[in-house]
Amino acid sequence: MRLTYFLLPTVATAAAIPGKRKYVDRKSTRLSLDCAPNGTIISTPKYGTEGAIFTVCAQTPIRGSESTIYDVLLDFPRYHEWNTFVYDVDVPANVTSAKDVYIGMPMTLHTYGLIPVFNSTSQESISYLEPNYQTPFVGWLTDIGLGLAGLQAEHISLLKDLGGGMTEYVSWETYYGAGAVVVAALKDKLQTQFENQGRDLKFRVEGPGV
Repeated sequence: MRLTYFLLPTVATAAAIPGKRKYVDRKSTRLSLDCAPNGTIISTPKYGTEGAIFTVCAQTPIRGSESTIYDVLLDFPRYHEWNTFVYDVDVPANVTSAKDVYIGMPMTLHTYGLIPVFNSTSQESISYLEPNYQTPFVGWLTDIGLGLAGLQAEHISLLKDLGGGMTEYVSWETYYGAGAVVVAALKDKLQTQFENQGRDLKFRVEGPGV
């Protein structure tokens, strides 16, 4: 599979926070348009590739417009209606639909299928909202700053127009820091659930009969 990119716009550098990975001014960061072969690390716009431990990625062709799929991805209060991996999302009380989501918005993702018997949660915040970009994308991240034991991860969902009413959904998450070494034990299960999420999104957008 060919790995292709678009250049991202400049991202301002944030102040360094002790024990946390710096956000980088990524003037030359390239945004992947396809999953990389053989589990290769894929850069994220906030963190790049420095210190990356692993990436999970899945892509799915969906019959639907970029704008329709974008809105479904951001309609967190309705994830329970279609997403078997992220089966619920806690968001601020004033967020009731996709149009209410904002940069920096905190949220708790409730996930299924990673740990036998138990469900899991992760604390995330919105890092990117780019509905008008050449390939629309959204991003959210987790940053557990615990010094050398810290964990950072950024999840990007990108939409690529394939023509003929079809859109490619490309979803990846790259994990960084010593804490990611522990999470790497779940890589295969994460991969499966990313693929399931793409399937669920396809069904949500296209409807019955997919």
